[in-house]
Amino acid sequence: MSSRTKLALIIFLLIAPLAGAQEWKPMGPPGGDVRSLAVDPTNSKHLLLGTSDGHIFSSTDSGEHWTLFGRAGTRLDSVITSIVFDPRDSKSVWASAWTQDSAEGGGVYQSDDGGQTWKSAGLGGHAVRALTAAVSQPGLLVAGAVDGMFHSLDAGRTWQRLTPEQHEELRNFDSVALDPGDAQIIYAGTYHLPWKSTDGGAHWKPVHEGMIDDSDVMSILVDRSHPRRVYASACSGIYLSEDGASLWRKIQGIPYSARRTQVILQDPEKSATVYAATTEGLWITANAGTMWRRLTPADWVINAVVVLPGRIVIGTEKLGILLSDDGGAHFRAANDGFYHREIVALALDREKPGRVLAVLTNAPEPLLITEDGGATWSGLGPGLKMQGLRRIYAAPGGWWAAMEHGGLMRYDSSKRMWTQVGRLTPATAATFASLVERKPGQKNVSPRPAGSSLNSGRLLNEPVNDMGFANAGWFAATDHGLLRSEDRGESWTLMPLGPLPTLPVRSVRVSPDGESLWIVSLRGMVFSHDAGKTWNWHDLPDSAGSALWLDSAHVPDANASASSKSGEETLVASAENGLYISRDSGAKWNRVGSGLPQVPIQDLAIAGATFLASMKSGGLYLSRDAGRSWTRVSGALAEGFFPVVTTEEQASILFAASATEGLYAVRFASSVASPVTANGKSPQDDH
Repeated sequence: MSSRTKLALIIFLLIAPLAGAQEWKPMGPPGGDVRSLAVDPTNSKHLLLGTSDGHIFSSTDSGEHWTLFGRAGTRLDSVITSIVFDPRDSKSVWASAWTQDSAEGGGVYQSDDGGQTWKSAGLGGHAVRALTAAVSQPGLLVAGAVDGMFHSLDAGRTWQRLTPEQHEELRNFDSVALDPGDAQIIYAGTYHLPWKSTDGGAHWKPVHEGMIDDSDVMSILVDRSHPRRVYASACSGIYLSEDGASLWRKIQGIPYSARRTQVILQDPEKSATVYAATTEGLWITANAGTMWRRLTPADWVINAVVVLPGRIVIGTEKLGILLSDDGGAHFRAANDGFYHREIVALALDREKPGRVLAVLTNAPEPLLITEDGGATWSGLGPGLKMQGLRRIYAAPGGWWAAMEHGGLMRYDSSKRMWTQVGRLTPATAATFASLVERKPGQKNVSPRPAGSSLNSGRLLNEPVNDMGFANAGWFAATDHGLLRSEDRGESWTLMPLGPLPTLPVRSVRVSPDGESLWIVSLRGMVFSHDAGKTWNWHDLPDSAGSALWLDSAHVPDANASASSKSGEETLVASAENGLYISRDSGAKWNRVGSGLPQVPIQDLAIAGATFLASMKSGGLYLSRDAGRSWTRVSGALAEGFFPVVTTEEQASILFAASATEGLYAVRFASSVASPVTANGKSPQDDH
């Protein structure tokens, strides 16, 4: 069996079971940001995890594997600050949230099925940053929000305010804790200092003696064995009180730089053992704070921690979930099923099915590659400045990248690093130089290096807007015109587009044989079907606005009459005001409707008559009849944002790269019998 066949088989085995139901399979990469963790009080193997986009993940094997349950609420910017199990019934769970859009607030959400589905449980519009349930008083919940403290006496069905509205100090609550034996005693931390109530929130008094002023109290812990012993973490350090918060003393032993402590947690079996999850690792004390030591590397940002029998589970930024089964001496990643990566660019290797390159943000390794359809991922070489990356491409023979400030980079597999490549031919370099000289006052974005000669050409330093690849040549769209290379990107020459050789080009699509070219410029669309010898101009309707990019596919029209002209192309153009389709090679255009929202398109993938569109407003829409009718993709992907969608036609797989949950894929059955010969979004084009 050839390696190509093996890779195709791996993808088939991964995706095929889902084809009939059209369910999308997550492919990773694993890991991401964890905001909160909670353990089922009746089953320590059952954990729930909250993210910064409202999603809830579940584990039933002490954190080894994870399953995406759903979203608490509907907003994609909801930060899950707390997850709380009902002490009486672990099927009942609450989650608190605040939204990154401060105008929307947040709220409390409740689940009756262990976290699988969620509904609003009150405080809608309030940015709830802390939530706890009383062990000693069933049904009592206390929530700390930006605009005050609230409690519910009936498990979240109704809520009452505990603090005066618009109070100068009793606001911006960041933490809350109840005395485990007396739920009338409430401790609450604000962005400024801590407060205490001994009558269930009817009256409050500040309790900050011994604490540095203006301390943001991020976490409060009441010792279950000694309730008058209270821990508080603040931006100024960790504090301990032995008298119910009347007097605080700062705990020594944790460096000042690590004192942004997100969580303080008491070991469930050893009351003197306390954990501090900080922005510089996880710390532990075995003697109630007298001495501390760090268990993890200092560059780990720990947002959440739970302690199970024989296991420590930590939730981090970037690294996801890590486990220790030896008291913190060693940690290992446990992100199987926890896919919470933000993918901003994607490329599929057209020569090797199952080989995918993903560009991530907020990740320890921004470039990850899979050779086996997502079963495993690994980093891909140094040398590429991610902050300047514009797009990536899977060119024949390797990976290429277009940089934001100009130039092309190629991944050298022999050296395992990225290097700048591509030189302009002398004539093209001279033309580009003259273009800059004709624009006085404009910054020269591609100056000729000192000592260089136009006769030897120069490096391509202009920003590349798009690339296309064909057997007969490669193409690069730039603001100075369309470039062509006949030596696999080593040298580039300006390609005339009729009478306007320096037309600014936004995007380029090319057929596999290089005969057909579809160009989108600032001035319109221009097509060639003779390898660029002649060009024809086309325009969208005036109501469309400017074209942004264009895709092409030969899609047999089952509704066409026998006398109709054969061989006409179906063209799809994304414009400022929507998506437009022409079924007669660009002579007439119609705006797409029939189920597709009239909102801007983020990206589009075409495979024969199967179209997949991602919307800038969120969600995916699928058409199986070349864009005539559309249905919204349901399930876990229904509300997501997808910067990239693309397709692997040979394996009949659609890919959708999420802004938060990594890469998804689904196998589809071809809707038409004849293959696509010119797909404007072929696997070599990345986005």
